[in-house]
Amino acid sequence: MSTSTVDIAHPGDGRYKRRCYTIARTVVSLLVALIILPIVLIGSVIYDLATRRTDLPTVRLALFGVVYLMHEIVGIVGALILWVRGTFTEPRDHDRLRKRQSWLIKSLLTWGRRLLRVELDLPDLSTAPTGQTIVLSRHASMVDAILPAHVFAGRLDRSVHYVIKRELLSSPIFDIYGLALENHFVARGADNTDQEVVALERLAADARPSSALVIFPEGTYATKKNRERVAASLKRRGETAALALAEELSTLLPPKPTGTLAMLRSQPDATVLIVGHVGLEGVAEFAGLRSYLPCREPIIVRWWQHAVSDLPLDDEGRTAWLQDQWRRLDTWVADQLTERGERAPIES
Repeated sequence: MSTSTVDIAHPGDGRYKRRCYTIARTVVSLLVALIILPIVLIGSVIYDLATRRTDLPTVRLALFGVVYLMHEIVGIVGALILWVRGTFTEPRDHDRLRKRQSWLIKSLLTWGRRLLRVELDLPDLSTAPTGQTIVLSRHASMVDAILPAHVFAGRLDRSVHYVIKRELLSSPIFDIYGLALENHFVARGADNTDQEVVALERLAADARPSSALVIFPEGTYATKKNRERVAASLKRRGETAALALAEELSTLLPPKPTGTLAMLRSQPDATVLIVGHVGLEGVAEFAGLRSYLPCREPIIVRWWQHAVSDLPLDDEGRTAWLQDQWRRLDTWVADQLTERGERAPIES
């Protein structure tokens, strides 16, 4: 763990200046997209047909890109209305903002089904734990980031607090909704591990009752390039156990335990959900996304529950437990891919 004392600026600092820029950029992007959309659609049709893709994946992606920008604008306006009426710090306004966020996600998934044929095969939601929940999820693309919010905020009407990368503040709705709904934006690559651990412990300790605390232990998408980069980094730092696990896993990256351990310490009475999914392999990059769309099979989501009280008490034991869970999850993903007739590991 780092002993750095460097002060990392809070993401709320300078938020209004940042939002003026990102909101203006989003508005301009939508206007430009609408103006050039006819030309883009014609070019996309030609490209798709020239590459023998009669299902028109590029056309679908272009249309969904415009739909996403429209949702950004709708989300900004909705938040502005709430801001004019009051503040986001009041419980009632927090709930209203959460419901607006849930509506945005539901609407995006609806359009994803219409344009991209995205279908979700979710676990039985009646099996979801009712108390404080720590969600440890596989991370394959930006799409899976919205799944916990869709399930817990949208379907179960519960608060969700994410641990996500600070780069997402460049999106106005991630910025506005994310900060107001008490998510934590991690400054990756900075020498600030101690400060991040304290922030995560505080996030977990102060989380709203019966909320879901969501973290992606892998830290990034398990693409071939990232797998090679992570293995090289672990070898350079001499982390032999994590390196051995990285070489053992066929579809996932080895989990980084620091954030998970911080949450487990702050929520000793919580339930841990290990969340796995299949159907988003290879879509972290445009080339893979285009080859994958439109979806031919549903995105399968499953979870496995563990009480924090049943876990080892020390960090070393909990780290070993987390690594074992990732081995089991890796096996499940690989088996699901085999049943689908897909290749594992995913070469993207």
